[in-house]
Amino acid sequence: MAYTITSQCVGCDRCYSQCPTGAIQRVDQQYWINPTLCNSCVGHYSVPQCAASCPTNSGCIPDADEYWTRWFARYSHLVSRLRSPHSQSAYWEHWFDVYSDRLKAQFQARAARLSEAAPAVPVA
Repeated sequence: MAYTITSQCVGCDRCYSQCPTGAIQRVDQQYWINPTLCNSCVGHYSVPQCAASCPTNSGCIPDADEYWTRWFARYSHLVSRLRSPHSQSAYWEHWFDVYSDRLKAQFQARAARLSEAAPAVPVA
């Protein structure tokens, strides 16, 4: 996920010096992140260094457009899986059928045991 530098940037130069991929560029004292070079520091650090080193905590943030694009792509994928004929709904239908059959058999066995154990009541 690419990051972007916001208007909250104070121009401290920390993110520029911390970026391991060289994705942060400086043009006329303005910083911007090249999204083709930014890999969120994967393979270098566990957290993106631009965001970790930013003194304002809001000068360098995840790109919102990319976040929502990925979110909707994931949502669409999950919905299509649920609607597919090979979805897990068949699994749950099978589970319910097996469970209800076993429960029904247990109730019938219990009713049979109770009717056998009940004393015969004479009918007058």
